[in-house]
Amino acid sequence: MRALGLFLLCLVALPAAGKTCIDCHAGAAERSWALSKHGVIARIEAGRERRRAPDCAGCHALEAKAPAPNHYGRTLSRARAREAAMESCRACHSPRYTTEQNAAAARGLAIGEMKRREAEALLVAAREESSGAELARIEMLFATLRDETLRDLRLGLGHQSPDYQWWLGQAALDGGLLRIKGALGEARRARAAEAAAVK
Repeated sequence: MRALGLFLLCLVALPAAGKTCIDCHAGAAERSWALSKHGVIARIEAGRERRRAPDCAGCHALEAKAPAPNHYGRTLSRARAREAAMESCRACHSPRYTTEQNAAAARGLAIGEMKRREAEALLVAAREESSGAELARIEMLFATLRDETLRDLRLGLGHQSPDYQWWLGQAALDGGLLRIKGALGEARRARAAEAAAVK
């Protein structure tokens, strides 16, 4: 009965005017779900009348109450949206399981945020020491880490998508952090070489 209520809510709450979730959320969000357990099961069960795996609407109906594109606008914060999504998870999964998965996701996100803060500290140092193309490269590397790689980690944690949690999430954050460290090190060595050449 609860699943039927969620389905009916989807029909009312999700984007109007014939739009589907993928109209706005194609790309990383769509791919991270497709690589998750739910996405794989949905692909296996495609065309069947009775399906076990939820689609976008099945999990996100409660958080999509705010009109698109403001799902996370003033009316529904990210924290409340996460809780609403967790409520959707509890429609199929046990409270113990959803609590454990949410705690694991919170730990994964905390590690990702720690890596972002480390990268941000390197960016602050680069802004004090570098300029021009050197600084622009480091700024670009940091923006990619913050805006794309951290987003992929969040998607992977939310969708329970191993590829997006690890390879495109944590491992990619490590790689981005190493690239920033490398670019800053190159800039420092180049400046030291220039200073030595002047002497």
